[in-house]
Amino acid sequence: MTSRLHRVLFASCAAMAAALVLAQQPPNSSQTTTQAAVQPAQKTAADSKAPDAQANAAAAKQKADEVLLRDARNAGFKPEMIRGNRMFCRTATELGSSFPVRTCYDEEQVKIKIQEYQAERNQMQANHNLGQRID
Repeated sequence: MTSRLHRVLFASCAAMAAALVLAQQPPNSSQTTTQAAVQPAQKTAADSKAPDAQANAAAAKQKADEVLLRDARNAGFKPEMIRGNRMFCRTATELGSSFPVRTCYDEEQVKIKIQEYQAERNQMQANHNLGQRID
């Protein structure tokens, strides 16, 4: 039984080694010459626009990230790395309890929570303004 298992393992390892050798060989030379002739013409037009678009996209992403961090901190969340993912956590004491509860949300969930908190704040302000007398 053990020798049969060894033969199967050896055969599968040999097949994997052969596949790796074939994957490392250069492609057919006739395809590379035609692709090489076409690619430079395409790259020159695309390369002039690509850095600007990439820079703009990176700047927009960085700005959105800064806004998210600011809004999350204002809502009481603290960014933390948990299992390789950026999470936003906050510790609060639940109503009617003396035990603090720590809740963590990912980026999409914290955006939703921030919107919910803002809606609650707006509702409280609207209710407060209704109770004031205007002279």
